[in-house]
Amino acid sequence: MSKRPGPKPSGHGCKRKTFSIEEKLEIIKRFERNERTCDIARATGIKESTLRAIRDNAVKIKEMFMTGRTTISAKSVRIRPKEIAEMERLLSIWIEGKKSSTPFLTIKGKALSIYADLKRKSPNPAEVAPFRASCGWFSGFKHRYNFQNLPFSSEAASAEQKAAKEFPAVIQKLIKEEGYTLDQIFNFDETIIYYKRMPRRTYNLKGEKHALGHKASKDRLTVLFGANASGDLKLKPVVVYRSDNPRALKGIIKASLGVHYRYSKKGWMTAQICIDIFAEFFPVIEYYCKKKNLAFKILIIIDNAPSHPPTIAELNPKVKFVFLPQETTSLIQPLDQGVIALFKAYYLKRTFKMLIAATGGENVETAIAFWKRVNIKMAIDIIVEAWNDVTKECLHRAWKKMLPNLIHDFEEFEPSEQFKKIKANCVDLAKQVGFEEVEDEDIEELLERHSNDLSTEDLQKLADGQVEADDEEDDDDDNDSQKAAPRQLDTSQLSGVLSVIEKQLQWLEDNDYNAERSRIVVHGIRTNLEPYRQLLCERRRLAKQQKLDIYFKLIQKRRVEDSEPYPSTSGLTTSSPVSEKPPSSTSQAATLCMKTSDLCQGKGHICSTSDAELWEENG
Repeated sequence: MSKRPGPKPSGHGCKRKTFSIEEKLEIIKRFERNERTCDIARATGIKESTLRAIRDNAVKIKEMFMTGRTTISAKSVRIRPKEIAEMERLLSIWIEGKKSSTPFLTIKGKALSIYADLKRKSPNPAEVAPFRASCGWFSGFKHRYNFQNLPFSSEAASAEQKAAKEFPAVIQKLIKEEGYTLDQIFNFDETIIYYKRMPRRTYNLKGEKHALGHKASKDRLTVLFGANASGDLKLKPVVVYRSDNPRALKGIIKASLGVHYRYSKKGWMTAQICIDIFAEFFPVIEYYCKKKNLAFKILIIIDNAPSHPPTIAELNPKVKFVFLPQETTSLIQPLDQGVIALFKAYYLKRTFKMLIAATGGENVETAIAFWKRVNIKMAIDIIVEAWNDVTKECLHRAWKKMLPNLIHDFEEFEPSEQFKKIKANCVDLAKQVGFEEVEDEDIEELLERHSNDLSTEDLQKLADGQVEADDEEDDDDDNDSQKAAPRQLDTSQLSGVLSVIEKQLQWLEDNDYNAERSRIVVHGIRTNLEPYRQLLCERRRLAKQQKLDIYFKLIQKRRVEDSEPYPSTSGLTTSSPVSEKPPSSTSQAATLCMKTSDLCQGKGHICSTSDAELWEENG
């Protein structure tokens, strides 16, 4: 879809014709003489629709002329209600963020919803003009915002249901013909995460003077998930954020985050990001197939969002892309059949656990202080953990609607059943924090508000780009981030930290009466710290000074009978002195230095007695 920076400027080379009050009165007189509209149009060159508008407003025009308000009405200027203009601005942002091409009925419903919200917030709602979202308005809206490809159909709902029923048979036929296995069939889907959003009734926390809140323009992430139908391969998530170099990631190598981190201005998936990401996914999938002794022949099912360009099908001849029919994502797309909802429930659960850990005990920060400290780095860590919580069986079960004949029935791994358990767990955790009024409905509402359908309030924040620098912990730090080197672990500090941890672990072993508990905990922590221990050992090995003997080979003096003449610089042949005693270490070192004198001199060094003594001392 083409770029839509805003409404198109009016004109395109022709200006709107304006009429003075006198000209309008003359047209009204023609109508009063019972002249036909078409005759007046031919005579004056004015469009019939304009003539009819002047005729319909004849009473107002005469009143303005009689009251002398000619200065106001000297020109005919059509003023659109500000609520409609604002509604269209927000609606255009909503359409750009949709995952698929949106039909007229869906757009009409959203337009009416936004307009109702704006009318309700108006100082005088009774004075706000009515709005019907007619077909004529829709045509003008498409022209103003350059949405020329939007479908105009009143039978979209029934067509979507029909396509959703027919499409699985098409996919199963393709699988049978091409011989795909469940390990070779993949689905990818995107969702939105507001990493600072909490249930509504947690905004007023007991004991806090301020409320927890979020900014849609600041804490909005787009996350892309991918997995195969067997559930055996979960690909690394893709996180798209509004900042290329957020302060929380300063000095961190983004490849080590556990996600594919990407940037777009609004934090949405784009066609270019999609192309780049799949180019990175293919080698991972190919390696997986090789490990499973499978041919690298892949089928990818994906929705037809504008951010998924048809050109991705040309990236690799061994990968076939099949796009879902329009507006069937929620009906048959596998990852939308409870998997993403379950992931968001796990995400919320881990967020509550993090909040409990930060605010529990004595001399700890408040919930408000913790919430201000939450940043994109913490959100990414939770995303990685929550995605790991989604089980293989759950991913497999989600394909039941798409591939009913190939999916085993795991009733105990039904995503909806798991979701209920996690939701109840979230309610308990919320009450532990102090959100005593939170109920199941609040958790459900929160997860719904995490959906791709933005509210009017969210759209306004995105459109206005609200920024408050004093509250923002996650601002761009582009200049500093480009100059900053990756974070470094100081060797001495790393050694000190590991030493302190080891002492504390020893204290646990010495003082815990439950030997089994302390053994499990201490062993687990030591295992997790092993990468840091290896790093410390490697640094010490490299920093250790190497001995001089690695550059030399020790040669013992031969006995007289085995001796041969030594070369002499004077040209005379000499023999080694006779000695019955075995050579001492000092004499060996001296001989070594003599034999390697050329090497030493070549390095700018001549061996001395002290060198030989040092050699003997060091062996």
